[in-house]
Amino acid sequence: KIEKLLAKEYKGVTRLSFIRSENFKLNATVTKKNPDPFGQIGNKVSFQIPVGKDGTHGILVISQDISAVGGIFFWIRSLISGSVVMLIVALLVFKLTRRITDQVDVLCRHFVKYRRENESGDLYPTETSDGRTLIGQRIAVLEDLWTRFQSMQEELAQNVEELEDSKQKLEQTVTDLQVAKQKERRLVELGNTVAEFGHDIRNANGSISSFANLLLKMLDKDRIKAIEVVQALTYIRRIKNSSNNVTGLTTDILDFAAGRMEIRPEIYQLDEFQEQIESQLGFIDELLLHYRVPAGQPVFLLRIDGRKIIRVIVNLVKNAWEKFQDFPETKDDKPAFIEVRFIPQNMRELKIQIVDNGGPIPDSILTNLFQSYQTEGKEMGTGLGLSISKQLIEAHGGGIRGFNLLDNRGVVFEIILPDCVIPAPSRTVQKQSDSFSLSA
Repeated sequence: KIEKLLAKEYKGVTRLSFIRSENFKLNATVTKKNPDPFGQIGNKVSFQIPVGKDGTHGILVISQDISAVGGIFFWIRSLISGSVVMLIVALLVFKLTRRITDQVDVLCRHFVKYRRENESGDLYPTETSDGRTLIGQRIAVLEDLWTRFQSMQEELAQNVEELEDSKQKLEQTVTDLQVAKQKERRLVELGNTVAEFGHDIRNANGSISSFANLLLKMLDKDRIKAIEVVQALTYIRRIKNSSNNVTGLTTDILDFAAGRMEIRPEIYQLDEFQEQIESQLGFIDELLLHYRVPAGQPVFLLRIDGRKIIRVIVNLVKNAWEKFQDFPETKDDKPAFIEVRFIPQNMRELKIQIVDNGGPIPDSILTNLFQSYQTEGKEMGTGLGLSISKQLIEAHGGGIRGFNLLDNRGVVFEIILPDCVIPAPSRTVQKQSDSFSLSA
């Protein structure tokens, strides 16, 4: 291939030659001590290319006579081309420098204007009498600007740190206020609830006092009939039940203060359950209270926390009674009555209804009836009675609701207690309803 390459004829002054490896020592221009591939002898310039690995086959030499490349005209053209290139580079540098100096000049002008408007003191002179050039003045202005910028940056960092500290203090203050607000609400709720418990304790004491007066009046005779002895024993049992209720209310207060509500279920017979309800209604005068169980209903037992459920029923009966004290009229001019219904559902859950024929609950109150501080339209009261009643029923896994009868002929409060009915195979209920009258 090299032989064919050398056989070709090339125009101009370029020449190719090949020196084999065995001729290295004979060729004075090619030696291993001269590793530079470029070389010049007189007006000739050569370029050496090794052939084979490390030039084992030889060296291809490309040479050209530089004296024949245009002579003086070549050097003139080269000089002109170099001058043009240098001129273009100078223009580009000048233009770039001019742009930078213009921007610096604008920045300096704004800075000087700001100082004139906002600061007092000497500014940099506009003349160059001190020997400084305009660029020197600008550099001085920029140095001052940079110093001020660093100072402002440090001040800003300090302000940011102070703001961060203030933010943390504010967040801590908000947290403390929220905790204090929760504690305040808890204390208010606790105080009102204790007041509600106080009403219940007062009612229980009222029952004890009422039955004790009835008992004393009955026994303040020379001769006592047998039936009066039976009635006296009934009063004594009711006094005992009311006393036990006061003890239970004290336990409830301690549970509520500790933030818990424990359910302690017991087994009750229905008549025993009614007896305990009646024992806590002795503070009510001239009340005709009905109990109703569906006719033919098998006898059943109740597994509930009787004291808490009785408390709910007594609270609802008391609300109905207080309503009659304020508004004795009824829709159909019939005597006021309150009825407590016990309706087993599939011998598993129990439905309890407290029904009265008094005035309806206003619609504006009905939707929020069981919320705290809702007083059911009464002027007196803490508004926690129904709210606590709802909590007691829900603690049993049940539910409670209140609604008006059709044509506003009365009010119904309905309680559902799941899995509390236990069948008792002894006998069936014979009576559909019983009446119990309390009078002083």
